[in-house]
Formats: sequence, C-alpha cells, structure tokens
Amino acid sequence: MTLLGPEGRRRVELKYMPNDQVFTLYAADLIIRIRNEKNLKTILQFLNRFKTFLGSYPPSSELAKGFLAQYTGAKPHTWYNYVGEIKRFMGWYGEPLKLKAKLPKTLPDYHEDGEVEALLAVAKSKRTHKKAIPRDLLLVELAWRTGMRRAELSKLSAGDIHPNFLVIREGKGGKDRLMPLTLDLAEKLHNFTKGMEPNERIFKLNPTSLGMKIKDLAKRAGLTNFHCHSLRHKFACDVLEGGANIEVLRQLMGHANIGTTQVYLSATDKSLREAIKSLSQKSNKFDIPEGWEQINPTPGTAIVMHKKAS
Repeated sequence: MTLLGPEGRRRVELKYMPNDQVFTLYAADLIIRIRNEKNLKTILQFLNRFKTFLGSYPPSSELAKGFLAQYTGAKPHTWYNYVGEIKRFMGWYGEPLKLKAKLPKTLPDYHEDGEVEALLAVAKSKRTHKKAIPRDLLLVELAWRTGMRRAELSKLSAGDIHPNFLVIREGKGGKDRLMPLTLDLAEKLHNFTKGMEPNERIFKLNPTSLGMKIKDLAKRAGLTNFHCHSLRHKFACDVLEGGANIEVLRQLMGHANIGTTQVYLSATDKSLREAIKSLSQKSNKFDIPEGWEQINPTPGTAIVMHKKAS
C-alpha cells in the first residue's frame, strides 16, 4: 500500500467500499466543483440511475457500457452528456472508460432584423396589462443588444446599471462580466430603473417566466422556433457582422471556451456569400463558343444554344 502512493491507496479503498459510500463521496466532489444547482441536480439524478443499475456490483468499464447502452437512442447532445458524466465518474473511481461520443456539427439559428422588429411591434400593441409594455420592450431590446442569458436577465438589478455599461453577475460558471451599453440603451435602462433600490431586480421575472414571456411574444408575432436564446444568437451574429473578432465576442458572450463561440463564424461568414456572388457574376459573362448562338437571351434564365447553320 505504501508503494501505491496516496492516489493509488485512495483507488484501492474505493474498490472495497459499498456503492452507496462511493457515490456519496463522488457527490461531495461534484457539489464542490459545480456551482449551477440545476446542472448539479440533473447530474446527481443520472448518477443515481447508474448506482441503481450496478446494484451490489462494483463499477467497471463493462457495466458502465451496459448502462450507457440503454441511452444510445437519445438525442446526440443528451448522449454526449451522458457519456461524459460516466467517463468522469469512472476516471475518478480509477477505472477509465474508453468510449468516445461526438456531437454533430450544427449551426445556431440565424435570425433576421425583421424578426426582432416583429417581436417589438407585438409588445407595443399589447391590449391588456398595458403597464407591462415598457418592461417587455426593454426586455426584448436588452436581450438583443447584450446577448444576455435568460438567467442573467432575471438576476439583473438596478445597482448593476452604470452610465455606459452594466455588470452581469454570476453568469454561467458563477463568473461576473462587464457589458458595454450604447448610449440610447443606457438611457432607457436608467429611466426605467429610476427610483428602484440597488438590489431590486429590474424585470421581476424568474428565468422560466422570462423565457415564456419571449416565447409568447414570438408566437403572437408568427415566429416559429424563436425563444429567448434566439436573441442571444442574434446578438452574436450582429457583433461578428459588425467586424468584431472572435475573442471579443467570446468575452461579451461569457464563454469559457472559444470553441463554443466559433460556431457563429460559419453562420456569419461573408466570404461564403461572396463566393456564391462571384459565381453568379461569372455565369452572366458566359462566352458563347464560336459557331454557336444563344436562342434565349432573357437575363437570369438558363443559357440555351444551338449550332449555327453552316
């Protein structure tokens, strides 16, 4: 045991513990590392299913694969998360699991300016609860112009608003960050929060209610597949199309990994559109071979030719 060292001894001790004790120790480790309560609860529930699957048998790579086999029909992102959680547990336990899960490359939805304008128009035309109109308009515009997550919007307090920036507190991963504001948006925020206590929440909506508010406005505006996160996507695309580099966007979005931010590059890649535009221009300059003539000179139609009579 002395030759094994502290880590080796820990792993041997784990193998002689009952599963209840093993999973309790791992849960304590997760509680220290994961600050997001919702994510922590989801992970613990999933690991409890794994513990139930094991019964009295100690964890092993074979049993871990047998457990995960139940979820091969899950959505790609769910499957990726499940494999990751079991791999992390097995690595901690001392039985590394050799299993790879890849996420298919997908692009965030791209939204036009007109969609956000339609959202604002619906908020303005509200016939009942008209006192909520200024709040709803500010909520949509702030989400669009800052890319804040719905939980961040929900937490935003009057004291977080400053002359030309706001402080986003306890974002994803428990991190704070600064968000610059345009002068007109800063003025709207200051006017709206006038008279509020510094710790008073601006929108007075929990994250779920806030998300439902945006979803309801989108439904009434006739927008499909549009929700609060759509405004975050719109912000990211607008920033990149405005000429900002990817590192600036990463900081504004509050991403820990720049790889998360890079998905927006393809959605806003002007070089791709320029390439297609150049093809279109080239097709309009088609040279007719000698001895042939075009018989449908209408612009924008397919070129049809026949050989000239000799």
